Amino acid sequence: MRGASLALLGVLLIVSCGGDDGETVSGDDVVVQMFDNRYEFTEVTVPVGGTVTFVGAGRNPHNAVSADESWSTEDVFGSLEQLDGDEAALIFDQPGEYVFFCTFHGNPEGDGMAGTLIVGSSEG
Repeated sequence: MRGASLALLGVLLIVSCGGDDGETVSGDDVVVQMFDNRYEFTEVTVPVGGTVTFVGAGRNPHNAVSADESWSTEDVFGSLEQLDGDEAALIFDQPGEYVFFCTFHGNPEGDGMAGTLIVGSSEG
């Protein structure tokens, strides 16, 4: 019986370690936590009209700003400094692909704390 329990535990560990790497997410309404120096997801896909809610989840202030300056969490939150628990929900009505970054820990070139938002189909 002990051998069967160990085998089951091994299978559970393999299953829990495989699959989605936690860096991509898609859906109509997506939540992205902003941990210290990284986003929970670095690729986010929503349909046109979808919502992305950026949530502060670290000790340091964070934000999300589009590299092309077309949107920012500041637009709805009122400040570039989102702290632990602060939320900024943005609705995306224009299809496209947007690099986003934290102005404290990344840059518009996509280095550091940065990600990509795809609104609508990722296919041309």
